[in-house]
Order: sequence, then structure tokens, then C-alpha cells
Amino acid sequence: MRYSKYMKLLTNHFVKSEARETTIEYLANLFDCSERHAKTIINYLDKEKFVDWKVKRGRGKKPKLKLHYTFDGILLEEAKHYIKQEKYQEGFSIMEQLEKSSQTEFQEWLNTYLGLMKKTETNQDLDVLRYSFYETKLQMDPLQIRSRHDGHMVQQIFDRLVEFDPKSGKLTPRIAHHFESKDGMHWIFYLRKGVLFHHGRELNSADVKATFERFPSTNRFMKNVKEITCASDYVVVFQLKEVDFMFPRYLSSIATSIIPVEMLEKKKKFSDNPIGSGPFQLTEQDKEIIRLEVFPRYYGLRPWLDRIEIIKTPASFQHEETHPLLLSAPNTSWKEVKVVEEGADFIVFNCAKKGPLQDQNIRAQISEWINPQTFCLEGEVVAHSFHTKVSAEQKTPVIDYSVQPVHLDMELLIGAQQIREGVNHEREALILKEQLENAGISTKVEIVNATDFKNPVVIHKYDILVSGVALSEDHLLSSIITLTSSQLALYHCLSDEMRGYIMEQERRLKETKDERARWDIYFEMEIFLKEQHLLFFLNHRSHNIFKPSNSTYMNIELDSNGRIDYRNVWQRIE
Repeated sequence: MRYSKYMKLLTNHFVKSEARETTIEYLANLFDCSERHAKTIINYLDKEKFVDWKVKRGRGKKPKLKLHYTFDGILLEEAKHYIKQEKYQEGFSIMEQLEKSSQTEFQEWLNTYLGLMKKTETNQDLDVLRYSFYETKLQMDPLQIRSRHDGHMVQQIFDRLVEFDPKSGKLTPRIAHHFESKDGMHWIFYLRKGVLFHHGRELNSADVKATFERFPSTNRFMKNVKEITCASDYVVVFQLKEVDFMFPRYLSSIATSIIPVEMLEKKKKFSDNPIGSGPFQLTEQDKEIIRLEVFPRYYGLRPWLDRIEIIKTPASFQHEETHPLLLSAPNTSWKEVKVVEEGADFIVFNCAKKGPLQDQNIRAQISEWINPQTFCLEGEVVAHSFHTKVSAEQKTPVIDYSVQPVHLDMELLIGAQQIREGVNHEREALILKEQLENAGISTKVEIVNATDFKNPVVIHKYDILVSGVALSEDHLLSSIITLTSSQLALYHCLSDEMRGYIMEQERRLKETKDERARWDIYFEMEIFLKEQHLLFFLNHRSHNIFKPSNSTYMNIELDSNGRIDYRNVWQRIE
């Protein structure tokens, strides 16, 4: 911002809104410049409304100077200036120097700068969605995603063979326009012609084969795949080892997004420069911004939005309640609604580790001392299942927690799952620690990275694990994976007998084509693990959603994680 350093000097010698006599000579000495240049500076500041500069005619009459800004006010204007220049990190750096009230003012201003807008470039009107998101290292390799925001970005850049429609509960065609199997073991997928990757090459069956063959052999998806063959450029055949009529549902997972074979053959790292076949392509990613542009040659329906600009915001600027630096509602008609999530926080007793918790009676006794209500934050409810509807139908048993439990002489190690730094289940683990120590059980809490949950050696250090899951749009598939995946903690905590039962139920589930029967089998598994006192549900988390009222923006819903499905947004005329 031009001449801001001189304005800062003035705030050390003049008071805001107070007109004081001065001279050009005095200002030149203050600015350490010539009187001619001092006139240029003060006239510019007057023109830009930073000061009032009144020159009076007549001998002995001195000019009067009045400031419109304090030192903090100048910093605030500087921060705004850098944001408008798209020098975001410089703007945020200045914001950190502001007083609390000015930081709030900056955040309120920033919300007016963000949102949905029109932008004209090269004689084109572009519809742009601009929002800020706390600085995080996005993982845009579909197979390596760690967080919901990672998955959200991958979903915009890549496409899958099929996609699950939560409204109909059925799979819809994407890259594959049709799939079929007569026996549940021999699956044929027919690919669309003319599907292009962002770098211009047509997608073919070799890309599909390479995408799935890079999965580790221990992956639950690949364990049942005997062979993948390319019958033609547009036909892929999966030969399974065992019957699985749920198989196509796995192919709707974000992790199964199709990538170009050459990215694998050349062993290129494409998390920073992802190339997919989705409706948006990554055009810029640096310390300032992540920019997505619509892919004009997308094979599917072209999105209405032309561009998404995600401004990287320091994590220290997050606000836990109002999220002032996350996506702003386009206008004041949008209302904030708290929504309970499908999925739950839960604890798992490690029955595979030698020790007292292999005794079901001890697990049952400890479970009686855990008060799930204390784990609920405002707006959250006690969970009895991963599914909110089931939880709503069950009543939390009335237990007098004031009664002193029988003390058990033991020491337990509690592991709290961590998705990334600062995002973990430590709070829940510490609540559990307090409740167990009230029962005379000595405990210790450690943070465990989610990536270590697939390692049984790591998991078997812990007696109890505190974890959580937010279900994907395919609630049934997501629930099954939570109970049976070797990539997650629960599977490694099963005793041999429990694991045998779960595997048999999973086999039954895969062999049936009836969706209602599949749900019945799943809930048998969930109830079994609860009755064995291996799985103890704590709470359903909640998050804030902004919903429009009488808004011209359609199919748009803003959540507290700054996520929106860019593909479906459009605007009515007013």
C-alpha cells in the first residue's frame, strides 16, 4: 500500500480525529525527505482519505492535519490491500499483528471478499467460488487420502467407474456406462469412449487395470481379486476368488479413482500435480492458493462453476464456533443448521492382546462405568450404533454413576486416534481416562496416527483404542469396512473366535443380492460386537451446515469443513 510507512510514522506523532497545526518542514523532517516530496506524500494521503490536510492562506497561519486511522487501522488496511492483490500470506501475516478487535473486523471484511462472484477475464464472465481453508498439506493421490478434505478434493479432480447415489441407494454410471456379472465372481465393466484425462489423452482399460493393480496386496479390495484383464480398450474384466455381489460398490470409493497409467510407470509423484478425468482440473497450487478450473472437455455434464479458488489460511486463524475464515454464505438469508453426523466416536477393547481385557466379564464391568453422555459436546447425542436412526430408537440405560464401582487393580494403555496434527480423539481418551481412574484403574493416554492402525504390532501395544468414523454416502459399505477392514483398528482387536464370526457374516453378506438382507446381516455383526463388549459407542458428532433461504444459488450447502460439491452448484436469475 503506497506511503503506508509514512502514515504509520504520523500515528506516532498525531492522534486520530484530532486536527493539529503542523508544517511541511516538520513533516519533511519526520519523513526524512525533502519538503517537495513531503508535499507529494501528504497530498496523496489526503486524496486517498487517510488524512485531512487543510492549508490556510495568510501569513502565520499553519496547515492543519487530522488522521482518519490509528496505527492498527493502517495495518488493517495493509492486510486488506495484500489480500486484494492475492498476496494472501503477506495479508495474513499482517493480520497476526492486529489487536483482537481489528482481527475480528478483518475477518468480517474477508467474508465479504469471499463466496460466489462474477469475474471478467479476456472478455469472458466467469462464475468463481472463492473461500479460505486452513493451511494443510492436501493429499491428492486417491489411494493415500487421509482426511475428508483430501477425499473431497479428489472427488472433484478424478472420476470412478461408478458412483453411489445416496438418494436412490443405487450405483450410477460414470466412466463405466454398464457392468454385469452372472455369478458374482466374473465382473465385466464397459467403459465410455472419449473420456479424456486433463492432459488430453483418452482413458482406456489399461488405466483402469493399472489403477487397481497398484493397491497393496493386503488391501481388502485386492484380496478377493484373482485377475484383472483388458478384454479391449473399453472393456475390463475382474475375476474374483470368491462370490461378492457387493463388489461394484467398492469401485465407487474415492480411493478407486482412475489415474493415467503413465503416472505410475514413470513413478511420478502426482499428489502435488494430480491428473484425473473429473470435471475440474488443478491449475495452481502454491503457498498462497489452490486453484481449480473447469475441465472444458469433460465427458460428463459440465459444471456451472468455472473456477474454485481456495485461499490457504493459517491454522491459527480457525475459530471453533463460527468459522469466520471458512466458506462464507453468499448472503444473509443463509441459515446455520446443526446436523448430527452418520458415524460415531467409539472405543474398542483389545481382545487380541494378552491381559485382563480378554475376560469378557471384566470388559462388561468396565463398560458399565463409562458414561457416554459426558463425551457429547453441544448438539451431539449418545450413540448406540454407527447409524443415527438406530441410536434414536434405543434408550440410554439409566445408571447411577455416583455409586462407587468395585476397584480393579490393573494398568491400561489407551490409544487415541489422530488423523493429522491437532485432529485427534485425545479429548475423548482423557475423559475415558478420568472415568477409569475413578474406578481405580491406572491409565495412560498416547496419540496414535491413523496410518498405524493397519499395523497389528502397533495396535497390540494398547488395551483400549479411542477412534471415530464418519460414514461415506454409501452407509452400508462404509459400516462393513469399519468392522472388517485390516486397515482399521477394530479388526486387529478381535479375538480369533470373534474374527471367525465376523468373516462368516461378511461372506453371507457378499453372497446375497437383497439389500434388506444385507442390512440385517450387518446389524447382527454390530450387535454381536456390542454384546461381546468389544465395541462401545460414545457419541454421534455434529457439524454446522449453512442452508439458503430464498437464495438464487441452487444445490449448494456449506459445511463447517469448508466443503461443497462444486459439481452441482448453479444460480437462478433474480
